[in-house]
Amino acid sequence: MLAYKGFKEDLTCTFGRGTFQYEAGQTIKEESSRCQNRGLHCAENPLECLRWYPLGYGNRYFLVEASGSLDELGGDDTQLACTEMTLVRELSVKEMAGHAMMYMVRHPLRPWKRTGNMLQVAQNWAEAKTSGAVAIARGPHPKVRGAAGAILGLIREDGGLIEDAKLFVVQGNIKPDTWYTLKEREPQEVKS
Repeated sequence: MLAYKGFKEDLTCTFGRGTFQYEAGQTIKEESSRCQNRGLHCAENPLECLRWYPLGYGNRYFLVEASGSLDELGGDDTQLACTEMTLVRELSVKEMAGHAMMYMVRHPLRPWKRTGNMLQVAQNWAEAKTSGAVAIARGPHPKVRGAAGAILGLIREDGGLIEDAKLFVVQGNIKPDTWYTLKEREPQEVKS
């Protein structure tokens, strides 16, 4: 199954039983898997990775293929452990935000609100205060704003059903520190 994994800048992971070095394209194998105990860990929800490897510290994020014996934590946590993992490709922060939005579209009833360093995923409105930060607003009339270089997402829903979504960067025609909402599938500046 495809999942997501975060790393330090040098592609090491330091949680669990010490430091482990990964390489892009490499398949790693472990003897057994048990979530939060042993095996190779990743998450079904891309935003879950940011709990351990937050934005803004040089951390890197990958789409991974998790296979072999899989063990899921269950409940609202999408963390899983596996016995085989291949780093498929590195994702930019914008791609991670896009994958997170797609996860919300595919699983609209699962928990999705998140806040963290350089991250705000919230009901109705969200704000990214620095370049490279991510803000995603979800609701019937979502609105977002951000600093130059911020990554913004809008998800319009009605009664739990996703109607429309858009991801964009504050640059060019998208002005910094200006509220945007969705109109006809494009970000629309909110006039006061």
